[in-house]
This record gives sequence, C-alpha cells and structure tokens, in this order.
Amino acid sequence: MSISRRIALLFLLACAGFSDALAVDPAATRVVPIGFAAPLAEINARSGRNAALLAVEEANKSNPRINGQPVFFELQEQDDKADPRITEYIARAFVSSKAIGVIGHWSSATTVIAAPIYNTAGLAQISPASWSRGFTQKSYKTAFQIIGNDDAGLAFAADYLVREQRLRRVLILDDGAYLGISMADYFSNHVKAADGEIVHRTSVNGKTSDFNLPLQKAQQVRPDLIFFSGRVAQSDALARNLQRFHLPSTLLITGSVVNNYFLQHAGKIDNTILAIVPSMPLEKRPGMPALQKKYADRFGTEMPPFAIYAYDSVNLLIAAAKKANSLERGKIVATLHDMKYSGVSGNIAFDADGALLKPSYTLYQIEDGKWRPLRIFGGR
Repeated sequence: MSISRRIALLFLLACAGFSDALAVDPAATRVVPIGFAAPLAEINARSGRNAALLAVEEANKSNPRINGQPVFFELQEQDDKADPRITEYIARAFVSSKAIGVIGHWSSATTVIAAPIYNTAGLAQISPASWSRGFTQKSYKTAFQIIGNDDAGLAFAADYLVREQRLRRVLILDDGAYLGISMADYFSNHVKAADGEIVHRTSVNGKTSDFNLPLQKAQQVRPDLIFFSGRVAQSDALARNLQRFHLPSTLLITGSVVNNYFLQHAGKIDNTILAIVPSMPLEKRPGMPALQKKYADRFGTEMPPFAIYAYDSVNLLIAAAKKANSLERGKIVATLHDMKYSGVSGNIAFDADGALLKPSYTLYQIEDGKWRPLRIFGGR
C-alpha cells in the first residue's frame, strides 16, 4: 500500500471517531474494491454513483473486518456512456481487478451485455436500475436484479388501464433500443390479453425529439392511450408535443421520470400523464427522509428517489461479504442467493435466477404539478 493511501486510511479512521485508529496497522488493512458502472453524464446515473459512494463511506466508518482482517471498501467507478462496446471493455476490466462485485450497469442494454462476462468470471453483478426481464432470464448465477422486471410491471399496468380505466385503443411507440423494443413487445401482448386493441405501433430514433410523424398518425387513429418506452429526455419532449397536436390521449411512459427534474422540463401539461415504475412509493419508506438528508448534506443537492437502489445495492454486497466472512467471489455470490436483506427501499431477496422476490410496482400520475401514486401493484 502506498504511503499516501496509508495516510488517507489513518485520517478516515480518525475522523470516524475511533480512539484506537493509530493502533491499526494500515499495512494490514485490505483495500476492497467495489465496481460501479453507469453513464455518469446522465443525472440519474450520477445520483446513483453518489448514493453508492455514500454507502461505501458509511460502511468504512464502522471499522469493518472480514475474516478478522480490517478492510477498507473503495468504490471504483467507470463511465460506460450507455455504450455496449465500452461496457464490454469495462466488464472485462472489473473481472481482471480485485473487485468483489459490480453495481451496474445502469441501462438495460449494457446490463444484459455485461452479464455473461461477469457470470463466466463468477463476479456478482447487482443492477440498481435495469428492470429488463432479459437480465435474469438466462439464469446467470451472478446476476441480481434489485427491482422488479418490466414484463410483470407492464402486465399490471395494461390490465388496470384497459380493463378498469377503459383505455382500450392503444398506440405503441418505442425508441428502437433494446429495452424500448422489448417493453413495447411486452405491453402490446398484455394489452391484447386484456382485450385491448393496438391501433398503431412504430419506433423513433433513440436520439430524436421530433415526434411529428407518430403524433400525426395519432391524430388519425385517435388512441385512448399512447405508450412510449424510451429515455427520459425523449419522454418529456413527447409529453410537450401532445399539447401542440391537441391530442386528448392519456400518455403512459417508463423509465426514471418520477422526479422533479422531469416535471421542470416537461412544464405544464393538460393531458393525463402516467408512469409505471418498479417500486413502491419510495417517499413512504421509513428510512427515506434520513437518507435524503444525508445525501443532501454530503453532495449539496436533492437525491432523486431511484438513487436509493444504488445505495441499497452497495450495502447488500457488503452485507453478503460480511455474512460469508469472505472476500472470495464465489462465496459472496452463493451468499447473495440466500440473503434476506432489509434495505431502505424494502425487503430484498432473490429467486434462483437472481430476480427480486415479491416486487412492487407503482403507477404514478401527474396532478397539480406533482407525481402522485395512482395505483400500487404486487409487493409484500
């Protein structure tokens, strides 16, 4: 260990209030890397990185030991830019490192691409944001999905909106990306199963803000519901465009849109705007206010709700290492499969494929300029 790292370790231990900090030999303290990969230029992913770092810092304050040896957890962050090619390179780099697990990736496409690389190496991969069913569908032993999958969530939403809200005529629009297309497929199938009708389906470029063609088609077919599966920036552009085309349709969107950032950019919208997310209302979780305050104190900004999953993912991985009393990758993976962990986001346990047991989903609606829960599905 370098002299500068030894000094940093002593400083951190002393700041944590340990009277015997100077008695700890830094040379005997093992630095334990935890990988984190996401498109760090995006606000949601960056907030996830911050929450993950907060969890690491808190863990180190407890003077952790694994198998009797003092350990110092270190977050090793990598910017995958949501690019599959960069993702493969980063995944192999983490495999070659001494990381005990990886928190990531953020988008479903990158998460799914990285999964077989981590699986071959026996390295735990906990995704804090990807809800693609494809992540756990191949039964990789190292894949752990901390939120519910999109297929189940969209089934709940379609059944409720078509059968109970009588929104039977549905136009489906996706961004042409891996997750967007698969979610559009799932939702289309569930709408039909609920006796709804797909009046039109099309894709747009994943980077466009021009929705003229699909909305012109919507003017012709007059859908009750428009479903869009795409990134946040496109979702708010589509919401604003509904006003311009004077469409009365309800809009259902996906992704990390339930936050103030989306509301500020989307502006005032007269249409009914809904969003399906893979969680219970996080603002009602008992530990949420305390975590939000710690986050704001540490980073000087508000914590978007879904950053909580990066925080819980890090704590889950560390808890697994402590329970296994080992830093061996295989033992940590095996322990994760047996874990029953109480996180700030809720109870966390996995089935044999690494999918979250008893997931919750919430259908939100914008009312009076705020996101409010409309319906909660599944859960504990």
